[in-house]
Amino acid sequence: MNDFYQKVSDVLAKIVKDEYDIDLALPFWELPPKQEYGDLSSMVTLKLAAKVKKYPLDIAAKIKTLLEKRLKGEVDKIDILKPGFINLFISKDTLINSLNTLLKEKDVFFRQKLKKKVILEFVSANPTGPLSIPHGRQAIVGDVIGNILEFLGNDVEREYYLNDEGRQIDLLVESVEAWLNTPEGSNVLIPEGGYNGGYVKDIADEISANKEWVKNKETFDLRGEILNYTISLIKKDLESLGVEFSNWFSQRKLIKDKKVEAAISYLQKKGLIYEEEGALWFASTKFGDDKDRVIKKKDGELTYFASDIAYHKDKIDRGANQLINLWGPDHHGYIERVKSSIKAQGLSADILKIVIIQLVNIKTKERMSRRKGTAVLLSDLVNDVGKDAARFYYLVRKNSSHLEFDLDLAKEASFNNPLYYIQYACARIESIFTKAAVCDRYNTKYSKFLKEDEEMGLLRVLLQFSYCLDSAYHSLEPVFIIEYLKNLAAVLHKFYEKRRVLVDDENVTGARLNLLESTKIVIHCGLRLLGIEPVKKM
Repeated sequence: MNDFYQKVSDVLAKIVKDEYDIDLALPFWELPPKQEYGDLSSMVTLKLAAKVKKYPLDIAAKIKTLLEKRLKGEVDKIDILKPGFINLFISKDTLINSLNTLLKEKDVFFRQKLKKKVILEFVSANPTGPLSIPHGRQAIVGDVIGNILEFLGNDVEREYYLNDEGRQIDLLVESVEAWLNTPEGSNVLIPEGGYNGGYVKDIADEISANKEWVKNKETFDLRGEILNYTISLIKKDLESLGVEFSNWFSQRKLIKDKKVEAAISYLQKKGLIYEEEGALWFASTKFGDDKDRVIKKKDGELTYFASDIAYHKDKIDRGANQLINLWGPDHHGYIERVKSSIKAQGLSADILKIVIIQLVNIKTKERMSRRKGTAVLLSDLVNDVGKDAARFYYLVRKNSSHLEFDLDLAKEASFNNPLYYIQYACARIESIFTKAAVCDRYNTKYSKFLKEDEEMGLLRVLLQFSYCLDSAYHSLEPVFIIEYLKNLAAVLHKFYEKRRVLVDDENVTGARLNLLESTKIVIHCGLRLLGIEPVKKM
């Protein structure tokens, strides 16, 4: 095991399993608030105490002895603090050996082989027009979660669920028809609840120029043509952010292929569907929902929930053992009913993780353009600040927090701008290597000469990247990578201000170049997980 953080996590998990026959949820370790408390701290004893009915300090004493035995030579000491913290101090030899391995293996050093098959569904905005600014947050958070999952060894399928059936699509079609059927120069009467954006007229204009439409309006697939146009708008918006989907899943096709009816039949055979007042109901209260849910109305129309049951069953039938959905804040009440449909299939609801992404508002002193309608579109934002800044600033808060996107700060070329601050660290490293004029950027024989507080402090932070990845993975919160990179950049700049890299002593210079090369590896890895390209100069 090259990564010490991964090793101590595995060692502690095995101790807990062997001694107490308990599988505790990861992560086991966290970073202490101060270096005086060690490099890693665990509260695992407090979790165990309630289960095994023993005092946390007694459990900690036993685990400490076993850790000291299994990590001999790799830690300087292990402390126990009330009420049961286990604090671990990594030895200098382990730090230096880890640095040398990182230099050789680069980002492979931090990778894992978790090997889950994950279907990650995000954005999934109705295909009724271009994406809005809140959709952009879902797109970036989902994309980065996918990057993290893949980096740690999972097989990830990024999926966009197209709600291409239902009343909203009907309203879009009717809105386009209003333009098509209105003589030029006359007022267009958009149906109530319809779509007024300028793109609706663009669709009508394009269809009007289509020879097939002119030739035979009766057989022309108007609905399909309109959806092709709006989906192309969505794909263009996503492309501008560097977001790609491996699968576009059609609700309309799901229904056409009779998978919804098959899912209903499956539940009927299990005695979970009943009829009342002419409608079909799913007995979701048997699985924790607050009330049973209609899946087919008395007029025979399927509900959205019926499609969702079939859609999630289809995901599982495709072999996925982890489903992750990113939803907007208006979907909170929808979580339990979907999980109930998972339980109804005899599966644990834990197979499905729901991430609620809160809304976004724009902060700026300047007025943004409002193209193709009354709303500020995602494309307006990307055009204004660029792809990398857009991606970064969509990630600066936890998913559950409202996000204020500071447009002015995103464009500011100063250390007040966190992305600029991080990218400046990349440029600073490149500048030093240019001055050093070395062909081989590192030689591991020099690493042992690292000893100054600023050097060891930077090295410790580099190896904390494993903790950062672990936190981001288990919480599905990309903000952990943002905060880590901000801290790493700050520690690097502090090191640079206190210690010259290119000095007369060859050993010291070599050691510090090793440290900078490893810092570059980690910063570049972090930025690329965020979908941001590191810079070479500012």
